[in-house]
Amino acid sequence: MNHERNLNLDDMLSASWDQLLARDLASEVEGFSADKRCLIPELRRFFAIKGYHDLLVRLKTACEGKTSFDALKSVALEMRQYALERPALWAAASRTPTIDCAEWRAAHEETCGLIKSVLAECGVRGQHAEDALYMLRSLVRGFAVHQILDSFLHVYSYDESFERVVDIYVAGLRSGGCCC
Repeated sequence: MNHERNLNLDDMLSASWDQLLARDLASEVEGFSADKRCLIPELRRFFAIKGYHDLLVRLKTACEGKTSFDALKSVALEMRQYALERPALWAAASRTPTIDCAEWRAAHEETCGLIKSVLAECGVRGQHAEDALYMLRSLVRGFAVHQILDSFLHVYSYDESFERVVDIYVAGLRSGGCCC
């Protein structure tokens, strides 16, 4: 099977990370599918639902026996671990449902609901929980992408560095800067 991509450098630099991953996944699925009519929206939906379900299982496991800020730290660490181990599924699960698909929307809402319930244990609710969720997703995604691309200079330990970032995020939530 030919894995060469028909992208020139300008295309690659202008494409977002998740678009490149989606193209890669699509080419893999098409290579193994008897039906060559796989559509990108169908693949995007399939991988997003799978990614959300897999992530949800891992987040529930990460929260077992923990509450409040300890659970939140575990969620953040597990989200990053999932992003590193399954970058394509993480990218798919990082997407908000873009089409009207009940299963995709339910998987998205269940995963976000779990994180918001952890935030509620930390005293963060309503719009502040939405904001804290967006911050967490951005923090994890940004850090994981930098780690995958090895774009940080002189990192002594990605794990320790990320744990420090999570501690700062949690400290901000504890201080009430995001919650009322």
